[in-house]
Amino acid sequence: MKRVFTSLFALGLLALAGCAGMPKPDSASQAWEQHRTELQGLSHWTASGKIALRTAEQAESASLLWQQIGDATHVRLSGPLGISATTVDSDGQALEIRQGDDYSRWNLDDPALTEDGGWELPLRSLPHWLKGVPDPDLPLQTLELDDNRQLPQQIQQQGWTVEYQQFSNFGQFLLPTKLQVYRGETRARILLREWGDFPG
Repeated sequence: MKRVFTSLFALGLLALAGCAGMPKPDSASQAWEQHRTELQGLSHWTASGKIALRTAEQAESASLLWQQIGDATHVRLSGPLGISATTVDSDGQALEIRQGDDYSRWNLDDPALTEDGGWELPLRSLPHWLKGVPDPDLPLQTLELDDNRQLPQQIQQQGWTVEYQQFSNFGQFLLPTKLQVYRGETRARILLREWGDFPG
């Protein structure tokens, strides 16, 4: 009986030692929540790279410059040698698109924006998704985090899927450098080589 008790006691110590070395069950979620809170508070930034956009009607690629200051968005898309340069500006309510001499203005809630305006992507959500966090104003359908760094692998909101393939450090922030956004026949592949202009 004494030998059985000793064995059980030793096993108990091993189990306790194993538990002591393991992270708390909620430490992973705490790491993600801290990361998300930090990036949701980042409202002033610039990112540049490339975007390849494919829809049912067309497929295009362009250099991408995205500037965000609060709800104000400025996007510049330019092809080779500046051909077909397009700028997109929004204050969070309306959207202005300029391409050469062409100009159009749309309400972001206008369903004709995607049908007639040619802008397929959800402008209100993209500033959040580009940073690697869900849009806090939309229900979250799916959130998949990797096991190692607790960074998002996939976010699904309002029928859109955002998949993340790569992150890098820029200043004090860990931000996406390769992702794709898609819904239905619309798919955008985005490479972000530089992030900056963070508030001091």
